[in-house]
Amino acid sequence: MESSQLRITENEALIESSFRRLIAAIEAEREKMRSTWTQIDEEQQVTGDDLSRLKLDTEEWCRAERMKIENEWKRLDRLRERMSVLSPSSREVLQINCSGAIFQLPKRALCSIEGSFLNHMFSDAYIQSVPRDAQGRYFLDFNPECFGIIVDWLTKLEENPHASVPKVPEQQKLNMDMLAEALSLRQFVFGNCLRTNHGTSLKVRGNMAEATHMGWQIISAEHPLKMSGNSFFEIRILSNPDPNTDRIAVGLCGHVPTGAEVHTIRIKDAFVYNSNVGIVGDVVEANNCQERIKFVEGMTIGVRHDIQTRLTHFFVNRASIGSCSLSPDALERMPVMYPVFGLHAVGQKIEADFSLSGPLASRKPDAEKVVEAMGGLEGHASD
Repeated sequence: MESSQLRITENEALIESSFRRLIAAIEAEREKMRSTWTQIDEEQQVTGDDLSRLKLDTEEWCRAERMKIENEWKRLDRLRERMSVLSPSSREVLQINCSGAIFQLPKRALCSIEGSFLNHMFSDAYIQSVPRDAQGRYFLDFNPECFGIIVDWLTKLEENPHASVPKVPEQQKLNMDMLAEALSLRQFVFGNCLRTNHGTSLKVRGNMAEATHMGWQIISAEHPLKMSGNSFFEIRILSNPDPNTDRIAVGLCGHVPTGAEVHTIRIKDAFVYNSNVGIVGDVVEANNCQERIKFVEGMTIGVRHDIQTRLTHFFVNRASIGSCSLSPDALERMPVMYPVFGLHAVGQKIEADFSLSGPLASRKPDAEKVVEAMGGLEGHASD
C-alpha cells in the first residue's frame, strides 16, 4: 500500500515537472512570436514609407514626362505650322514661273493639299529656299502643262470644294505620274479598274468580266499603268469551260482599244500572252516566255512592267514564265500602257486585281497546276 502511494507521488512529481517545462516552452514560443510580429510591423512600416515615397516620386516623374510630351507636341505643332500652308484666310497670291509659263496661285489654295511637297514648298519654313527669276517670281522646273492642270484644279477647289480631279491628256500621263509622285499629290494617283464603257458584249461587274458571246472581246483598264515606277497587275481565272482549246489573253496596249480593235488580239501597239499560244504582238522585239500554257480555273496570270529596263514580265500562279522587250520605235509610240484582257468563248470569266505591288516572292507556286499548264497543246494554236 505504501509502495503504491510512493509511486503515485513520484508520477505526480514527474507530471508536474513536465508540465512546467511545457509551460516554459510555450511561453518561449509566445515571446518569439511577439518578437516576430513586432519585427514584421516595423518592416511593414518601413516598406509602407518606401512605397509612399516611390509613389510620390513616380507621380512627380509622370508629371514631368507629361509636361515634356505636351511641350514636344506644341513644338511639333509650331513646326507643322511653319512647314505647311494652313491658313485659309491668307490673301497672298503666289507669282510662279514654271519653266517659262506664268501662273498666279492664291496661297490659301494650298490648304487643299496639306501634306504634299507643293504645300510644304511655300510654307514659312521653306519658301525662302524656292528660287526666283529675274522678275522676283518663284521659279519651278516642272512640266508647265501638268503644273497648269494642278493650278487650275486648286483654283476650282476654292469655288467648289468637291471639284473632281481633271482628266489628264493622254500624252501627259507619264509626266503627270512623275510630277504627282515627286510632289506627293495623292489626288492625282488613281486606283485602277476595268472600264465600264468598253463597247463589247462582255458582262462587267466591278473588276470581273464574263464572256457572253463567241469571238474575241477585248477590254482595257480605266487608267494606264503608273509610269513613274514599276507596275504589276494580275487576273484570276474564275471560269474557262475548255482550257485545252478556248483562249484567254492578257497584256498591254499603248491606247484604249476601240471600234474593231475590241474584237481581235492583233491590235496596233499592243502585245498579249494568249493562252495555248504564247506572246502575240508585232511590237515585241525579243521574247523568252514559256509557250502553250493553258489557263485553267483558279490560276492567276500576272504582268509586271519594269520602268527602268522597259521589260514586261509574265507570271503564272506568281511563278515567272519569262519576259519580253519592245522595239525602240514601239516604245516611242507607247509612252503609256493600258492593261488589256481578252475573252474568246462563252462562259469564260476573269477577275482583275490592280492593288498588288508585285508577285509575292514568299508564296510558292502550285507545282501541279504549273506542270499541268505547261503541258498545253502540242503545237501553236491559231488566234
